Amino acid sequence: MAAAVCAVLALLTLEAKAEELLVRIAEIEVYPEHLEAYLAAAKTVGAESVAKEPGVVCIFPMQKKEQPTQIRIVEIYRGEAAYKAHLETPHFKTYKEGTLHMVKSLHLAPMQPLDLEHMNLIFKKEAGK
Repeated sequence: MAAAVCAVLALLTLEAKAEELLVRIAEIEVYPEHLEAYLAAAKTVGAESVAKEPGVVCIFPMQKKEQPTQIRIVEIYRGEAAYKAHLETPHFKTYKEGTLHMVKSLHLAPMQPLDLEHMNLIFKKEAGK
């Protein structure tokens, strides 16, 4: 999945301008009893969103090793309109409605890219393998 995400990332970020990108990190805590189901849903919605939506540059879910119920998702959209369109997709609605009861807390942290010029190199080494 990382290679596919990064290949799309490399192509799309070359065309995007920093002021147009919507970048954030979703900080999520999941109830332990729902962890496995949540991880499956997060992986699925991330892959589907990148594959099906031209405005989604990256949705990359991760899990803290020492605190497995702590999830972080790097989200990069081509702009506000792309983000709003993402919220209306069937795959996102399925994810959101299906995981509401699994999530103990959610914080969406807006981020400012510091090095947009080199953003497309993030996983370039892995994409070439």
